[in-house]
Amino acid sequence: MYRHILFLIATFLIAGTGVANAESLRAERKLINEGNKLYMERKFGEAAKKYEEALGVNAQSAVGRYNLGLSQIKQVTNPQDTTPKAKGLLDNARTNLSAVASQAKEKPGLASKANYNLGNLEFNVKDYKKAIEYYKQALRIDPNDNSARKNLRIAQKQLQNQDQDKQDQNKDQNQDQQNQDKDQNKDQNQDQNKDQNQQNQNQDKQDQKQKENNISQQTANQILQAIDNKENQTRARVNRANKGDKSVGQGSARKKW
Repeated sequence: MYRHILFLIATFLIAGTGVANAESLRAERKLINEGNKLYMERKFGEAAKKYEEALGVNAQSAVGRYNLGLSQIKQVTNPQDTTPKAKGLLDNARTNLSAVASQAKEKPGLASKANYNLGNLEFNVKDYKKAIEYYKQALRIDPNDNSARKNLRIAQKQLQNQDQDKQDQNKDQNQDQQNQDKDQNKDQNQDQNKDQNQQNQNQDKQDQKQKENNISQQTANQILQAIDNKENQTRARVNRANKGDKSVGQGSARKKW
C-alpha cells in the first residue's frame, strides 16, 4: 500500500509550452520541446540543460522554470540523499518550483502543479507539516486536483503518526529518566545507610575501646590502692611494735631492786 502511495507521490508532470508569437518565444518553445523529449527518455541532466537554455532566451518562462525544477528533482534517485550534489539539485528545484508556485494569478495551472510537487518534496523528507501546506495551496488554486487531495489526507495521517511517535518517545524518555533517578536515589540512600552503619560501627568500637581503657585504669587504681593499704598496715604494725619495745625498756629502768 505505501509503496503505491509513495510511487504516486513521486510522480511529476511535464508542462506543455503553450503558443508563442515572438521569434524569441519560438526559440524558447523549441528548446523546451527538446528538453521534454530528453526528459521522457529519462535523460534528466540533458533535459535540464535544454530548459536552462530556454530560460536564457526568456528568463520569465514559467514553463521552462517549472520543467527545470522537475528535471532537477529527477536527477536525485533518493529524496533523502544529503550529499552536496543531491542537496544542491533539490534546493535549486525548490527555488524554481517556488517561483512558479507564486504565480497563481498569472499561471494558475502551473502554480497548482508547482505547489503539488513542492508538497511531494517535503513529504519525501518527512516534513509533513510543510507538505500539508503545499497540498492545501494546490487545492486552493485547483479544487479539482484529486492527487493533491489524496496526498493531503496521506500527509495528515503521517503527521498524526509522527506526533504520536514523538509523544511515545518522550514518554519513554521521561519514564527512563524517572527510573534512572529512582535507581540513583536508591543507590545514594544505600550508600548513605552504608556510611551511617560504618560510622555507627566505628563509634561502637571507639566506645568499647574507651570502656576497656576505663576498666583497665580502674583496675590499676584498685591495685595501687590495695598496695597503699598494705603498706599502711605494715607501717602501722611497725610503729606499734616500736612503741611497745620502748615502754618495756622504760619500765625495767624504774624497777630496780
